Amino acid sequence: MKPTKGIVGLRIISISDGTQVGVVKDLVLNPQEKTLDFMIVDQPTGYLGAKIIAFKDILGLGEFAITIPHSGVIQDVAQNTEAQNLLKQDIRVLGTKVLTKKGQLIGETTEILIDEETGRIAACLFESGGQILEMGAEQIITLGKELLIVEGVQTASNHRVEEPGCEEPIKVPNITNLIPEADSAGESEPVGELDPVGELDPVGELDPVGELDPVGEPDSVGEPDSTGEQEIGFNLFEQRQLQYFIGKMVEKNIVLDNGEVLKAGERITPEIVTYVTSRSTLMEVTSHLQKN
Repeated sequence: MKPTKGIVGLRIISISDGTQVGVVKDLVLNPQEKTLDFMIVDQPTGYLGAKIIAFKDILGLGEFAITIPHSGVIQDVAQNTEAQNLLKQDIRVLGTKVLTKKGQLIGETTEILIDEETGRIAACLFESGGQILEMGAEQIITLGKELLIVEGVQTASNHRVEEPGCEEPIKVPNITNLIPEADSAGESEPVGELDPVGELDPVGELDPVGELDPVGEPDSVGEPDSTGEQEIGFNLFEQRQLQYFIGKMVEKNIVLDNGEVLKAGERITPEIVTYVTSRSTLMEVTSHLQKN
């Protein structure tokens, strides 16, 4: 198993000519299948637009590099609808709260372990009461944008995980002895000292004063903001995608976030790019770019 921190930053080597064709910049997870489906490529200047590699096109995932058969497997994200759909979901997992299906908040996710052979998520590590614990994939019910929902208890033996750059491997305890079983009433005591943000009240509902989202999502989970979709800023590859739009044209009329219409065949200017402020609009423009 390999932690995501050990994948991001790896060199990408083309076997056909023995050259480095890029570096892994970010990962794209599939929450339904619990798999790593794509890797976002940070390539040298001269390559336009965001590029991705499907996990199925990877020959090897090692300590030094990722190997691919040839540079032809690197795809433009604008031409891959599957990758676009996953990017819209924006599932990061890292930093999300861990909640049992019985409503007990037990920690916060710190790492994801990936099976190098299959790309499947093997386990998630989370911090609870000052300790790093492991939850196997079979115990994970939902990989959400705000919450990692789990069964609550597993019986796997202790597991040792090597963090990148650490000489000594981390010993991950068995959480069976740390998270108590539910009593006859179906309730269990919280584990350790947890962040009071997002605590449960006596009837099992989320405290209205606590936000579960660590990055500033709306206060009430599940209630849309009356002002529409709220964004917290684009990540690096999305910012690059915005710059890639300049000078391009779209195949159909698209309503921008300021209410103006980007017409089919109209050349995109730097000013028009500033009117793309939500991920949904960014992905719509990406999907309908005219092919050169």
